[in-house]
Amino acid sequence: MSVEAPAGRPPSGRTPPAFQPVILVNPSREGLDGVRRRFGLHPLVVADLLGGRQHPKVELFEGHLCLTIWDLHPSGDGATRAETEIAMILHDDELLVVQRGPDHGMRDISALLDAPGGADEPLLPVTSPLSAVSRILDAVVHDFIELCAGVEEDLDDVEAEVFDSRIHEDYRSIYRLRQRIGRIDRAASGLADALRAGRAEFETIFTLEPALRPYLTHLELAAEGAARLASAEHEALDAVVSSHESNVATRQNQDMRTISAFAALLAIPTVIAGLYGMNFKNLPLIKWEYGWVAVGVAVLVLDLVVYFAFRRRGWLGARSGDRRDAGTS
Repeated sequence: MSVEAPAGRPPSGRTPPAFQPVILVNPSREGLDGVRRRFGLHPLVVADLLGGRQHPKVELFEGHLCLTIWDLHPSGDGATRAETEIAMILHDDELLVVQRGPDHGMRDISALLDAPGGADEPLLPVTSPLSAVSRILDAVVHDFIELCAGVEEDLDDVEAEVFDSRIHEDYRSIYRLRQRIGRIDRAASGLADALRAGRAEFETIFTLEPALRPYLTHLELAAEGAARLASAEHEALDAVVSSHESNVATRQNQDMRTISAFAALLAIPTVIAGLYGMNFKNLPLIKWEYGWVAVGVAVLVLDLVVYFAFRRRGWLGARSGDRRDAGTS
């Protein structure tokens, strides 16, 4: 699908912007032909726009500043929608925005650029292509920070489950959280690296609007902060995963001990029955009328002794001290 549209109709009472950004959504080669001629795009830029899934980067081609980023839009349940890609090409007083990805996860760029802002959350006025790029980047970084905050809450819940011996943690929730953190980490780190690597190119173009320079510094610091937070969350989750794997190994060892203990309990009567099943005449108690009773009692006593020995060692259920500790924790 290819859509070409201006940033939208400004609300009444507002001065319309002096430029009209061109916005394309999942364009085809035919859809790019018109803007290619209009913007005079380099063939490498066109190839990137058609190929999609480019790593976040900043490039300068014959006066065109090309910025590619990954976008994650939070959904209502705190999860992340599918990763989308936003490419922004600036040239003189023109801006081309190309979005790629699933339609259900696409950010509404037109609505974003039209938003008037307010006293509670002032937005940078969109009066030029550079200010439009700054507003888009600010929205993307803001969502990264919001997603990291949501991950912090889920990470606390997962840690509480993993370190509580009374709860069997859900491994699926752990790995879904790991997937979310990985997406945020890749997107935020890629954006921070792209802004850092392309600072010279941005400095050149920001000479035309020096008032926007603080916004660039703010965005770069915010992106680096989101990337560091996502990386720290990734390390914290790695520790949780290690604890989860340790819990699984511990439970498997306990299961093996229980199975071995029951096998030992069954082995006692099996061995005794095997001995008395031999064809010998001088086995003890074999000629006594109540010999089978004595043997049965001996088997029961031996099994009870072994049972309580295993129970005390924790091979058959928790130890009594462990149960008291779990009840008071």
